[in-house]
Amino acid sequence: MNFTGLEGYRKAAEQACRLYLWEREREISLLQLSENATFLLKDLTDGRPRQVMRVSRIGYHSVKEIEAELQWLLRLQSGNRVKAVCPLPNGQGRFLTVTKAEGQEYVCVVFSYLEGYHPDAADTVRARRDFYEIGRIAALLHEDIAEWSGAGTLDRPRWDWEHMVGRQGLLGDWRQCRDLTRQQYDLLDETCCRIRRRLISYGEREDNFGLIHSDLRAANLLKKDGVMQVLDFDDCGFGWHLYDLAGTFSFLEDNIRLEQWVRAWLEGYETVLPLRKEDIREIPTMIMARRIQLLAWITSHEDSDPVREMYAGFAGKTAELAERYQRFCRFDRKGEEEDV
Repeated sequence: MNFTGLEGYRKAAEQACRLYLWEREREISLLQLSENATFLLKDLTDGRPRQVMRVSRIGYHSVKEIEAELQWLLRLQSGNRVKAVCPLPNGQGRFLTVTKAEGQEYVCVVFSYLEGYHPDAADTVRARRDFYEIGRIAALLHEDIAEWSGAGTLDRPRWDWEHMVGRQGLLGDWRQCRDLTRQQYDLLDETCCRIRRRLISYGEREDNFGLIHSDLRAANLLKKDGVMQVLDFDDCGFGWHLYDLAGTFSFLEDNIRLEQWVRAWLEGYETVLPLRKEDIREIPTMIMARRIQLLAWITSHEDSDPVREMYAGFAGKTAELAERYQRFCRFDRKGEEEDV
């Protein structure tokens, strides 16, 4: 899943820029290599950032899947409940631009440039307020989908067990991680089986499963003038609602303040939508599944900018969290999962 031929992505971005009716030319600079190649577009005259262009990683999403993502974003623009990044049309009025460079087709989308600061878990004063707000926004997104009769027909991935932590994981397969000892591997394998059993028992219903953002972590949020803005719907798909909670706490699973942050998130969520005891009980399962999914992502995305910053020790810490999760659960004689 690594990037090859980065120059092709840049050429694709340059070609796409020519199709937009801007008064002045744009300077293109690489912003980040992560799931896709993201470029910052600056006004060539005054140097100010104006837009952001995403050039999708080849083979990650189909054109139909990207169109479905944009449908949701455009729907959010027409309402006033959630402030989300806005896709911009090219000169032909299309929000999706397909270009060709070095014999390869690339899918490009230009978004408005948003200002603000990312929520920072290290800021103990703001963190609880921010997580409360993120929970509220997650509920507003889920409420919006529940009211959208066409949402179920959108062509988007499923974030079920197999595509999160199974061998067909959409972000990679954690089993390919070279840093796991045999004992750690076996522990994670057993943990995944336990996650699968619990999720099957939990089930998929209209009130707990649907189209979700799936990646509401700090890097995909910007707060300005007291308003939380949501970015990067690239991983939106059909999954459990509380997987959005797990996504919020990506890379924070071992933080000593996690429990109080989760409570704040839930308080914000329940100002909009109710949760049942069965939902609350599966929060540790969602968080553990997300953590293992992140291990798969790190393993399969060695070329990603964020991976280089967090790779060291991530596998071992994931195994420690899995051991803690196993203590949370036990398997009774009837073969049903119970909480200790």
